[in-house]
Amino acid sequence: MFFFSKEPVKKIVFCSSQRFRREMLQFIKELRALIQENKAPFIILEPDFDELPEEFLSMSEQERLKDDNYRRQLIWDASNHLFGRVKKADIAFIFNKNGYLGINTSGELFAAAVLDKKVYALEEKVMMGKYPNELYEEPFVSFLIYGVTATPKEFFEKIVKEK
Repeated sequence: MFFFSKEPVKKIVFCSSQRFRREMLQFIKELRALIQENKAPFIILEPDFDELPEEFLSMSEQERLKDDNYRRQLIWDASNHLFGRVKKADIAFIFNKNGYLGINTSGELFAAAVLDKKVYALEEKVMMGKYPNELYEEPFVSFLIYGVTATPKEFFEKIVKEK
């Protein structure tokens, strides 16, 4: 039996640094369960992260960019996500664990804001720089964030109320 909602389906795009891939995917898994359980009209668009080794992901982006294969794939992945998924979405969720926002995720955040998407984040502070020890707070970016939600349940409850 299929459930047809009278409400339009809203698309949620997730944006994050690859270094938080596992944590973000767990967040998405829990959110998907809530969406299915409640038959809520939401679709999740997630990044296409390559399965790169943890040692590689823990390196700074500056170091990772020295790898030609990574560099080529990053250009495709980032532009596809930015111009494809972010543009199609109604809501953007910035998975900024420890406040961290990398350059690509920063671009996705600005694109979402310019395209008038509601932008949520995992944490209130926006930290940029070299992860994890050379971060600084970037207050300019934080004004683009509409709401902060630390759990899938809290995020789900907010977006359901706003439909």
